[in-house]
Amino acid sequence: MNASQDVDDEAATTVMDRSALPPQSGTRISVAHSEPPRDTIVDRPSAWSRARAFVDAVVLRVRERFRKARLSDRLPPLPPPRSARATRVSAGVAGHDERGELLLLELMRVDAAYQDAAIYIVHYARALRKLGYDAYAEGLVHFALSRMRTDADGFVSVARLRDRVPELSYSGALVPALLRLQRSGIVTLTSTSEETSRRPERVQLRIPL
Repeated sequence: MNASQDVDDEAATTVMDRSALPPQSGTRISVAHSEPPRDTIVDRPSAWSRARAFVDAVVLRVRERFRKARLSDRLPPLPPPRSARATRVSAGVAGHDERGELLLLELMRVDAAYQDAAIYIVHYARALRKLGYDAYAEGLVHFALSRMRTDADGFVSVARLRDRVPELSYSGALVPALLRLQRSGIVTLTSTSEETSRRPERVQLRIPL
């Protein structure tokens, strides 16, 4: 009986010694105990929470309606993105609407003197537009000449003026506007020959805007 008891003790001791030894890799093996799956139940919003959300939305709409207008609310919407191929605009040349965006940005950058002047120019341009296209073209040419440096003889070449107002057609708007301004005594036109009398080459401003 003692021999069998010794065998049992050795076996028990051997099992304990082997379980205490770390694995050959040097790390212990840990068994992860996963939690039993549980059903997740999402509670539906109560009537009180739904009513509160509705009231908050109504209050937000009323507040937005009566709030003080932001600066962005008073500006035109941003122009849509356009490719150079779609608009046939050369690289480096801004489109008409994009030029307006650049103008608004430049108004924020310029000195206060130009910002004050822009207020008067805007009112003047708006009044001209109400008088029709011809009056607007005359006013645009008159203003452009008033802000251009003259040569030694006090003239401005029509080519330079044409570059300053490229949106005006030369024969359809620019020259007729110059002729009307000359009849009004505001400018004086000169040309190289009688055959080109209706195609002036130089213009002298007599009455600044």
